[in-house]
Amino acid sequence: MAAAASATVLPCGAQAAVASGKPYVLVAAPRETAARGQRDYGPVAAYLTKALHHPVVYRHPNGWLTYELWIWKDRGDIYFDGPQFISWRLHYLHQTLGPRVPQTQDWRLYTWKGSPIRNLEQAATGAVLCAPPVPNFGTLWVTGLFPNPARQPYIHNMHGWKRIFKAVADHQCTLGIGPKLSLHYLDPQHKKVTILRRSRPFPNQGFSLSAKLPESVRAAIVRALLSPAGERAMTRLRKRFAHGQPLVAGHASQYQNVDTGLSAQWGTIYASGISRYLKQDAKREGFASD
Repeated sequence: MAAAASATVLPCGAQAAVASGKPYVLVAAPRETAARGQRDYGPVAAYLTKALHHPVVYRHPNGWLTYELWIWKDRGDIYFDGPQFISWRLHYLHQTLGPRVPQTQDWRLYTWKGSPIRNLEQAATGAVLCAPPVPNFGTLWVTGLFPNPARQPYIHNMHGWKRIFKAVADHQCTLGIGPKLSLHYLDPQHKKVTILRRSRPFPNQGFSLSAKLPESVRAAIVRALLSPAGERAMTRLRKRFAHGQPLVAGHASQYQNVDTGLSAQWGTIYASGISRYLKQDAKREGFASD
């Protein structure tokens, strides 16, 4: 226990840096209710508060527009979300990569068994793709396969990998997207669907740390999260996203160009000034754009 505790002690310089000021804010992609978010991420914030000797609070975004705003304006200090967001922030906001989920993300684009569509060219025009709404990483990967905006499948937004699979198997959708493991579970012998394209293994979800934090604090957060005490604080998070496995140290090079789908939109928005862009959307979700 003593060894685990010592791994989370801040250097003297870092302790001075956090002796005053506002709490550090931990945020995560809004994939759950506020109650479940507090259940899964609250213990991580509570643990980091003790490890850093500085308050850390979990703040739940009220929707994807809010979360996008927080990312663009770097409203958080500690982020946990998908590889596309991590890659974008490393690129545009020069953040520091923290621990990541050890498994890779492998995506599959598929159609129903016996479909006349045999390749991407045949799927480019007129096909209906059932997929989660962007900025889901799998959907971004699929749309990247069709760079010509005049020759793209029509995207029918749908939540739940099982629901998407059933829609394709029942011929309600021409194409579907899903993680490799989910598809293997739903159709291990490929008797109901045919794989059209397999993605490369992408790095998985993880933490990233705002450049607003002192370098020594960022290093202390990484050490704390990778310690045995950090593993215990992340029990629910690890069970939900990592099959219970410990998170591992990440390397920024693993996330290079993973934000390709986001950069097509977000990079332009960020470069041209996000405040003007946000005004048209801010009121719809009940937040201020400044």
